[in-house]
Amino acid sequence: MRMPNLSLPPPAAAAAALEPGQALGVWRLIRPLPDGEQAHAGQWYSAHHALATEQQAAVLVLDRSDQGAGIMLRYADQAGDLARLLHPHIAVPSDSGVTPDGHPYLILEGLHGEPLLPRLPQLGLRERVELLVQLCEALRSAHQQGWLLAEIDPAMIWLDPAGKVHLMGLGLTRIPDPADPFDRGLSLGASPAFIAPERRSGEPPSLASEVYGLGALSRVFICGWEDTPKGLAPLRSGAGQQWPGLKPAQQAQLDALLLAAMAESPELRMRGAESLADGLREWLGQGPQRSATAAAEPAKRSAWWRRWLWLGAAAGLGLLAMAARVVEPTAPTAASHSQPRG
Repeated sequence: MRMPNLSLPPPAAAAAALEPGQALGVWRLIRPLPDGEQAHAGQWYSAHHALATEQQAAVLVLDRSDQGAGIMLRYADQAGDLARLLHPHIAVPSDSGVTPDGHPYLILEGLHGEPLLPRLPQLGLRERVELLVQLCEALRSAHQQGWLLAEIDPAMIWLDPAGKVHLMGLGLTRIPDPADPFDRGLSLGASPAFIAPERRSGEPPSLASEVYGLGALSRVFICGWEDTPKGLAPLRSGAGQQWPGLKPAQQAQLDALLLAAMAESPELRMRGAESLADGLREWLGQGPQRSATAAAEPAKRSAWWRRWLWLGAAAGLGLLAMAARVVEPTAPTAASHSQPRG
């Protein structure tokens, strides 16, 4: 595996679109791929090998910026370890280089499909939730191999030709040692809406910060999104507003999942991608795929969302009680009776 050349020219504007057939090492670009993310750090392309055209790859040409340099530095530091990360739905860079006009690029070999976000409007709710489960299960495997997703960027979530999710794993990092944390910086340029509050305060990545980002991504999938001056952000509306055909119990369960994943305090969030996957499986009517640890406490995991429903109900009753105390009853008079409006 060749290490990236980090002797880059000074920062510049975003890279100009490259032409089909442009040579980047042994790869030839086919076409640019829209990823639906306005605040992304670079441009995706599909590519094929110059000699073996059946070999496909995705190419990310990065902006010549601090963000681009940060991605290349992370890759240079972790390239050897990343190459040993194995999962059919996780793609990691296999090569890198610099374009003739000085823009760094990364090669992710394989047939990965295309970025998911532009295709999301074509998918129903159940399909979206199933893709989220696939992503969480891929991260479950990554955790077992010592990795977590430090930065979640919707542009890194792809849909392959078979309809399966692919994570372009540029935001992966080794799970930090709590006694010696590292990698406190952010480099992908993802929208702040996907970054946990403690990460914005300088804390190292953790399974809790990862599940916050997954919660924001889940809200994008389920509730929709908007483009803001700081990048793409999920809508904060409830699931029922986007999917009015949902039964009240289904809507409440989904809203509880999103609320638990994106709690401001890490201590109040669900226990990670594994718990989110189990909750989404339960919503789909499937049995949760439990680990040995999870199997030891089935009642606690299967009913966690109901606790959030009770909390929401209690908060609503409290507001009603406060309103009742504020409005003092008065004796009815002739003037107080409601009159028909002309």
